[in-house]
Amino acid sequence: MPDLLLNDEEIRQGVIDDRRVKLQQKFEIDSGQGILPFTNERFFEQSNPILRSALFSVSKMGARDRTQYLDWTEIFSLGSGSILYRGPALTVDHETVLGRIMVLARGRSLTKPVHAYQADVLRWLYLDPNSGANYKKARTILDDLAAAELRINSKPALRRLLNLLTSPSLSDLPDGKFFQEYIKNRYGDQMKMIAVGLENDQPVHIDMQFLQNQAHNSATGKMLLNLDPIAALFFDGVNTTLLPFEILDKQDRFGRKLLPFIASHRDGVFPIRLESYHEFSGSKSAYASVKRRVKSELKKRFEGWVSEGLLCAGWEIYRNNEGDEIVRGLKLGEIARIKSSLASAGATASDDCFDEVDDEVIQERVNKFADKARMEHPAPVKRKARTS
Repeated sequence: MPDLLLNDEEIRQGVIDDRRVKLQQKFEIDSGQGILPFTNERFFEQSNPILRSALFSVSKMGARDRTQYLDWTEIFSLGSGSILYRGPALTVDHETVLGRIMVLARGRSLTKPVHAYQADVLRWLYLDPNSGANYKKARTILDDLAAAELRINSKPALRRLLNLLTSPSLSDLPDGKFFQEYIKNRYGDQMKMIAVGLENDQPVHIDMQFLQNQAHNSATGKMLLNLDPIAALFFDGVNTTLLPFEILDKQDRFGRKLLPFIASHRDGVFPIRLESYHEFSGSKSAYASVKRRVKSELKKRFEGWVSEGLLCAGWEIYRNNEGDEIVRGLKLGEIARIKSSLASAGATASDDCFDEVDDEVIQERVNKFADKARMEHPAPVKRKARTS
């Protein structure tokens, strides 16, 4: 078989790809709970599969909405698995509270409880602290989160969890050595089972909760909340999306669900039927009877977001050959986009990946790659000077 010959452009692309792989590996190690390099208390963070699922509905809490999923119900399907849910119906209010609890856990050992007050829950939801009914709602939300269960049988998510839970860098976390031993003692056998299942392409899953233990002082309103370490890692370190709380808190219920969904697609949301957005909202109305209103309200929402800079211009709603109305072109605006060092360093296949590197250094790396490919060194290429 003749040797595979690469041209100069392919060699340069190989160098960029190699750097991107190394950045990805570093990101995988560094993005565990508590040591995320680009998040702080200003940002809402959530796992992309959950953002794109039907776990948190837009409907309000109330007697008629106290649905219980007694059996495991699929809420998100992937090409290599799915995520299932069992427990009380959850809303965007539950998601908001969970996100805030996760923020309080950042930089702390997951073997220790999160400290908060019931009044904090009301503040997160912008509820009147003088209403006893609102305190009852806060308590119900926490009880629901304690009763909720997720089942993860997505292979990419399981592989990510496995890498996080077996990483030597766990010892660098707050209370790291104890946490590492805790994970080993409590989840060591589960990790072995997942590893064997992934290696042999066998069906395997792991169940998790949001809150494992709660302690409340009714006189002071103080709460001690223990997160499930597996769930905390899944929500705070597995393909997550970030949005500033100052933007998210200004949205209505559907906006708090839809804007993070758009943000979870870095390159923009792929074309989706208008009816799917109606289903995504959690509305119980028949789409056929409300589709004109759904379309009108979505157009108004998107136009408003574009004017605020939250959404890029260029979106449209059109009718395809089958007669279905399709929404396409939804992409988060720059004002709301949180960029990681990984995305900015290796997002595009261009010389921009090496903005901070001298031409001589780039040429040296290209030559090393050429040596690996058993090729002659390509002629040096000088980049054009950047204009401001």
